Amino acid sequence: MNKLLKTLLPMLFITAVQLQPAMAAEVMKPKAVVELFTSQGCSSCPPADKLLGKLAMEKETLALAWHVDYWDYLGWKDSFASKANTTRQRRYAISLGQNQIYTPQAVINGRVHVIGSHEAKLRQAIAKYSKGANGLTVPIDTSFTADGMTVNVEATADSQNTTLWIVYFNNHQKVDVKRGENHGKVLEYSNVVQDIQMVGMVDNGQSIHITLPLHEIKRIGADSCALVLQRMTRQGTPGAIVGAAVITDL
Repeated sequence: MNKLLKTLLPMLFITAVQLQPAMAAEVMKPKAVVELFTSQGCSSCPPADKLLGKLAMEKETLALAWHVDYWDYLGWKDSFASKANTTRQRRYAISLGQNQIYTPQAVINGRVHVIGSHEAKLRQAIAKYSKGANGLTVPIDTSFTADGMTVNVEATADSQNTTLWIVYFNNHQKVDVKRGENHGKVLEYSNVVQDIQMVGMVDNGQSIHITLPLHEIKRIGADSCALVLQRMTRQGTPGAIVGAAVITDL
C-alpha cells in the first residue's frame, strides 16, 4: 500500500500542475494603432477623448490615450499626465517633422498625425494605414499559462531593427474637473496609458521569444495591456509601428 501511494502521489502532483488553468485573457489583433495626446486641462480635448472611446469600442484599432503635462499650469493638474508622455509626444514631433506639439493630437501607426477631434480625417488615416506596407505587417504571437504570457516575434525583413514594448492601460476612467478650462465637467476617458516598458528587440536576425511572468504583468494594476512593435528613426525617435496585439481581462 505504501509503495502504491509513493507511486500515485507524484502522478497526482503532475496532474494537478497540468490541470492548473491558463491565464484568462482575450487577445485582439488590431488593424491600426492610434495614440492620442490629450489633457484634462485642454478645452479642445473632450471631443477627441470621446472619439478615441468610440474607436476603442469598435475593437479594430488599438486606441491609446497619452496624457501630457504641459497644460497643467492653466489651473488643473491632469491626474493621468506624466513628463514621460510629454517626452514621447516631443519625440514624435521630431520624427514627423513638426515644429511644435499640440493637443489633441492623434498619431496613427507612428507614421502620420492629425487633429484628434477630426473624425473624418482620423478615420481616413486609419483606413490608409491599415493595409499594405503601411499597415501592421508583423505578427505578434502570444500564448498563456497560469504563470504568464509567452510572446514570439520572428525576425523578418519587416521586423528588423524594431523594439517590442508592452503598454499598460485602464479601459475606462472618469474625472471630475474642479478648475481650469474644463471646470465643472465630468470627463470620461478610454484606454488611459499607465506605463510602458521595453520587452526586447529584433536585431541582426534575432527573433524575440520571451515569457512575461503573470505577477509582473498584474503588478502594474492596469485593466489591459498591449504589445507594440515599433521601429526607431535615425534620430533615435519613435518611428513606424509594424505590429500590435491587445490583451484584455488581465
